[in-house]
Amino acid sequence: MRQLTNIELQETRKAIMRKEISSAEILMEVYDHYISHLEEFSEDEFNEQLFELEHKFTYAYCHALQAKFKKAAHEDISKTQWKVLKSYFCLGRWMYFVGFLAMAIYLSTYFQTVEEAKLIILLPFVLLLGFQLYYGYQSYKQMKPIRQNFKGIGIPIQSSLAGFFENRASLPGIFIYSLISFPSLFFNWEPTKVIAPQVAAVFTVLVTLYALSLIEVWKIKSKTALI
Repeated sequence: MRQLTNIELQETRKAIMRKEISSAEILMEVYDHYISHLEEFSEDEFNEQLFELEHKFTYAYCHALQAKFKKAAHEDISKTQWKVLKSYFCLGRWMYFVGFLAMAIYLSTYFQTVEEAKLIILLPFVLLLGFQLYYGYQSYKQMKPIRQNFKGIGIPIQSSLAGFFENRASLPGIFIYSLISFPSLFFNWEPTKVIAPQVAAVFTVLVTLYALSLIEVWKIKSKTALI
């Protein structure tokens, strides 16, 4: 096995860039396959072997791999987060959850206005925002050498897993914003004004659990993924 020359590496990258793969995970998988295969052959056989790889890893085949990976990754993250959430409701953690919920509801009785009830909901979103900033920075550090290696590809290269985490971290915010942005639905609807603080406390606890489970899933996946 030999090391490819700089010219051969450039030719390999150019061949892969023409496939317009946007998923960093699939891009590196295809690149590693090309390199490991080509290193087994001499310089005289390089063009022939690259030609054969191009016939196997066609544009359509690479995008099918990308779509399959994204679907599998999304399902895997969903299942992992659900397992983490279920683990929170074992006997020991269930007692902590009930205690946390009872304390939040008790503290909510001190809220004097609907605006204060809305404010308490923002607390877990501070946690989610901090999480987004942290994993965004970690993902950026891992993606930087990949983007530099494939500079000029013409399309943004993103970690598919990081994209799923971004969507999941934003989901609670979209839901809560929708809830409090329509007065007729909840907070300014007269029958619910009385219980608004308690409902806000419950939402705060649930979103906090959601955020903690998402962070735990990220810690699991970050050991082996580009996130």
